[in-house]
Amino acid sequence: MIPFGDIMESIMGGHLADANSIDTAGAAGAVIRSRRKEQGLSQQALADAAKVSRKFVVDLEAGHERAELGKTIAVLHALGLSLAAAESIPCGTDYDPARRDYGATFTQLIETRDFEFAIKMLADYATASLKAGRPLLQRSPRLKEPHWSAALAGITAYTAHRLGQPTPLWTRRIKPLPQAWLPAESYRTVREPMKKLTMNETPPELAAMNVFIRERSLATA
Repeated sequence: MIPFGDIMESIMGGHLADANSIDTAGAAGAVIRSRRKEQGLSQQALADAAKVSRKFVVDLEAGHERAELGKTIAVLHALGLSLAAAESIPCGTDYDPARRDYGATFTQLIETRDFEFAIKMLADYATASLKAGRPLLQRSPRLKEPHWSAALAGITAYTAHRLGQPTPLWTRRIKPLPQAWLPAESYRTVREPMKKLTMNETPPELAAMNVFIRERSLATA
């Protein structure tokens, strides 16, 4: 399967896109998430209208570059959009990973129990931090849920160590969880073989918090 980002690059012919061009997977995801919210649709409702899975919509909104073009077009059509968007690509902190307020993002996602998208944002936070050259959460997100606080503290420590930087002080105030936790288990069942694989491939900074996420799911930068 050809990555969606490569398809868009081929369509654009290598030329610089204007403000209304969907030329990357991230731009497509930004438009889709913005239009879905404007229309008051849940991710499941949009998935049903486009005849795709909710997981596909989640991946698409997160800018997953391996999204299938046919399904992507179906989602766009379900929202009344095409590859040439009628409006400018959404911008601002909510759509720019380097400027996104991750504390507010996770607070909202956890309060609404959108755990599947929250997991995508964990990877987004790690990738954006590595690309920015620093952990983007320099202050505690002050989440009410200790599991997600521990996950963010572990990822922050992980990115800091990969960048050769000191770990932000707030992470040291977050206590490790009393039991092992896989964020994926917040919305689906994880079979034992995958649990073992995940725990074996989790960075030590996360394992120290008793949070387990495969490094390949985080380090995309």
